[in-house]
Amino acid sequence: MAALVFCGACSPGVSGEPVAELWDPCTIPSDAIAAAGVNPEYIDSGRFDQDNNEWRYCSFRQDWFVLTVFSTANPLQEISDAVQADNPVEASVNGREALRYTEFAGTLDESCFVSISTTWGSVEFEISEAGTEARTEPLCDVATRYAERLEANSPR
Repeated sequence: MAALVFCGACSPGVSGEPVAELWDPCTIPSDAIAAAGVNPEYIDSGRFDQDNNEWRYCSFRQDWFVLTVFSTANPLQEISDAVQADNPVEASVNGREALRYTEFAGTLDESCFVSISTTWGSVEFEISEAGTEARTEPLCDVATRYAERLEANSPR
């Protein structure tokens, strides 16, 4: 008697450990978001694939800016080397290795990112203009402040 065996986790040509699910930034407790000074109701969330790298994100709106928190398996060095990362600067957030950079500097789409290293990749805090009110301070100052306030709620 022959038996058929199906292995859902098996795939030809793939070896090693199973890939862990990326951390969901929308799991940051709403009271932590509010305590940081941001409206805790998220305005957008999801996942996307960029250059065969999966990303998850959750966005919150506060006054003149949008805070988006991302998770990715990409290490800081890969993020720093990315074409779109303008002026990457090594940084530290509450003692954790970090990277600060801008995208689309000098345009209406300008954003500032503070990326924190994790054991599985990175968590990024992005600040961009909401487009409805005038900017009241530099984007990177705001991104750094919220990275510092929310870092404890992100995985190590």
